[in-house]
Amino acid sequence: MYLFDKALDATMKMLSYDSVQGKPCEESPFGEGVAKCLRFVQEKAEEHGFRTCYGDGYYVYAETGEGDLFGVLGHVDTVPYEGKWDADPLGEIKDGKIYGRGVLDDKGPMICCMYAAFQLLEEGYKPQYRLRFIFGGNEETGWKCIERYMEKEEKPVTGFSPDGDFPVINCERGVAQILVGFEKPESLVSFDGGVRANIVIDDASAVIEGEGKEVAGDKLTAEVKDGKTYIRATGKPAHGSTPELGDNAVWRILGYAAENFGGEYAVLKEQICDWTGKGLGIAASDYSGALTCNAGIVRVNGDVLEVTLDVRHPNTVMRKSVEEKLAEQRGVKSVTTQHFHDPHFVDENEPLVQGLLGAYNAVVGTDAKPFSIGGATYARALEHGVAFGPMFPWQESTIHQKNEHATIEDFKKMYDVYYEALKRTVFSK
Repeated sequence: MYLFDKALDATMKMLSYDSVQGKPCEESPFGEGVAKCLRFVQEKAEEHGFRTCYGDGYYVYAETGEGDLFGVLGHVDTVPYEGKWDADPLGEIKDGKIYGRGVLDDKGPMICCMYAAFQLLEEGYKPQYRLRFIFGGNEETGWKCIERYMEKEEKPVTGFSPDGDFPVINCERGVAQILVGFEKPESLVSFDGGVRANIVIDDASAVIEGEGKEVAGDKLTAEVKDGKTYIRATGKPAHGSTPELGDNAVWRILGYAAENFGGEYAVLKEQICDWTGKGLGIAASDYSGALTCNAGIVRVNGDVLEVTLDVRHPNTVMRKSVEEKLAEQRGVKSVTTQHFHDPHFVDENEPLVQGLLGAYNAVVGTDAKPFSIGGATYARALEHGVAFGPMFPWQESTIHQKNEHATIEDFKKMYDVYYEALKRTVFSK
């Protein structure tokens, strides 16, 4: 019995729940929408005979089989879905595409994995391990869900997270979200941009004492009023691990300020408007890839300009050295790491990597190899875990952007890859 249609129906139901972190409620510290998602997957798992546990609204796990624990780790929470979408951000199928916040990150992939397991069981396959699906409720805003899980529950021996890219991600660079306090230019009245460190800023505004050139552009406007210049800029969001794919609105404002007011603004432009980290003295590269740096949140706080950076650093670069180099930069008054993940690596010759890679290549018809990313997935929560999908190399990346979507054809292929992967790594006749 092919269960793709049921997986699609379940995904649409999951998308209908707004699971951006909200006010704590009785069912979950992360809000009612997260609770609804967690309860939904628990219900579906129990319908198919899985043993489940509702972890105080932090997580849900559902398992089947016996023996060593094989984990499939993902999350039900999402980033916000602001902006004008071409379809309903809470789920709509339109023009052969599935739209919705979480269809790729990470509701859709986790549902596909779970239903692929349901299908294998119905076809008479038996799990060689104790297969456990772990659904977290706080991946996008702090990982408190998976931290709670690891404190209270059994840690999988091996497994994967469908929260990255195909074919297989066996190496993830380090992540550090760092609040850097710069000396505020005396003429800067306000500066506001960004909601999450791991999203490229697509809307920002600033007010500067003094009269700059008036501008009425599509991406930047500047109006002079009562001796002050009011600036507004827009850009394009992207995931903080790939800032080069976005268009940071803060860069436009600093570019305007540097041109019209010079001085400290010109220095800030050189420091902040650079996704390689070169402007802040932290650029680096090794076998895992190059460092990236996203200015994700900008605010004025008293006499300090606070900039929250999302830094993805190479595996041989220590987080402490990044902090030390930032502290040495001109105008920097404070450096505070708010959130971090150390680098993660699994050898590409390991059976887990080879099994997943073989499944992908068999379904897609390629000879792809594993690779490294700057993103942080739940694979890091395991000593022996990798990220596996859901993004295909040919797909347009809309994760963390408006109009997050997947074509029905790609979504079906994703389901088929997860089915084949679980059959090869977990199940047997």
